[in-house]
This record gives sequence, C-alpha cells and structure tokens, in this order.
Amino acid sequence: MIPHPAFLNLEHERQENIRNACLEEFVKGGYNGASTNTMCKNACISKGLLFYYFESKKDLYFYLIEHCTKLINEVFFEELEFKKENMFDRIMSWTLRKWALYDKYPLQYGFLAKQLLESSTDVEQFINKMKNENKTYAIELFMKNLDTSNLRSGVSLEKAVETILFVIEGVRTKNIACYKQSPRPLNELHDEILPELKEYLDICRLGICADENL
Repeated sequence: MIPHPAFLNLEHERQENIRNACLEEFVKGGYNGASTNTMCKNACISKGLLFYYFESKKDLYFYLIEHCTKLINEVFFEELEFKKENMFDRIMSWTLRKWALYDKYPLQYGFLAKQLLESSTDVEQFINKMKNENKTYAIELFMKNLDTSNLRSGVSLEKAVETILFVIEGVRTKNIACYKQSPRPLNELHDEILPELKEYLDICRLGICADENL
C-alpha cells in the first residue's frame, strides 16, 4: 500500500511523527475504535491532509501494517547468523530475538500484535494475506542450515516442522484469547508464554508415549 508521493517527500522526521500518531491511536482503539480526528490532532495536521496522503482510514491502516512488518522483519533478520542448530533451539532463539524487538520498537511491535486481536471484516482478509506471506518467508529462512541429525529415522522434516508450527499456533491462539480477557503489557505476557512454550516443545521433542509401540 503506497501513500501519496507528497507523504513520501516529507522529511523523515515528519513522516515518523505522523506514523507514530496514527500507530498510537490504532494500538489504543484497534481498527474500528481508532479516531482519525485524534490522529490528526496528535500529528498536528488537518484531516483533509491526512486523507490526501492516504485515501481512507483503511488505506492508512494497510500502509502501517506493511511499513511495520517490513521494519520488524528487516531488523529481525539483519545480521542474523544461521548457525547450525536443531529446530527446537532455533524456535527458542528466534522467539527470544523477536520478543527483544518489543523493547526497541514498542509502538510498531505493539501495533502488529494488536492486529492479532482484530475481527473487523473490513481488514481481516488483508491481515490474513500479510500473515501468510510473512509466514512463508519466515519458514524458508527457518529451514536454512537447520540441523536435522536428531530427527528420528523415517520422519519427514517438512512434517516435523509443520507439526511444531501447529503447536506454536495453538499456543498463540490460546494466549490471544487470554489477552482479550485480561489485557496487560506484552513483556508480562511473554514471561508467561515462555515456560509454556518450552513445555510444549519438549513434548514434541521427547514424544508423548513411554512405549513407542503404543
């Protein structure tokens, strides 16, 4: 989603001020509850100018999703060493690396996290499209230089990774539901998720049954 060239021609600091004002309001109210009047007031621009840069609230929202996703991805993968490690160690190291971005980019990270709570049909399709594209890209890089020596004979790497992703998605969905019921700072939520995630990954790694013939 590309804004009007007039926005892109603004000084970087001015662009950032406008983006941040809009991000703060979207984080506060979500897509449906966010007020463009408040955005304009905090960004010190007129509403007419905001909709000159972005044709609609939806276009603005989509632009911010793409901008924040690109920023977080670039920082996440910047100078990332694809050292040889098994999939469980990589999941944990990537999870901690991603969560560390919350401290560096709390507004952008918080905005992307807020997306997970959105249920508006106006934006749901676009969000799902972005998530699927981002997931495909991440999986491709996740497989790079992956140590598969600890895989049991006959187990497909693709199926193993797919199984673990199902588990991670289940943990994510569960915690999204918990967050909706009791919103709190994301770093507190991370502290709660980490031991739970480790436990589920250990179950995947070690198996469930004591007797493999069962």
